[in-house]
Amino acid sequence: MDDRREITINRRRFDRDDGVEPTMTADDLAALAGIPAQNAIVERETGPRTYEALERGAALPMRSGMHFLVTRKFVMGG
Repeated sequence: MDDRREITINRRRFDRDDGVEPTMTADDLAALAGIPAQNAIVERETGPRTYEALERGAALPMRSGMHFLVTRKFVMGG
């Protein structure tokens, strides 16, 4: 059994040592990516170039090999 729970966020790998838990919310995934949850859009890859947006409070069981895309809702520039 593979208990590493290795996932990918924005093409960067994360595992248990990085803080991947058995169940995580979109807010937790945003935090791993270094983006404040209130300013993040978290999407789970469901197929080739196909993504599904996750609700902020919804918990999702983590399995090795899952891919996520975390982007900012808006960017303030100067």
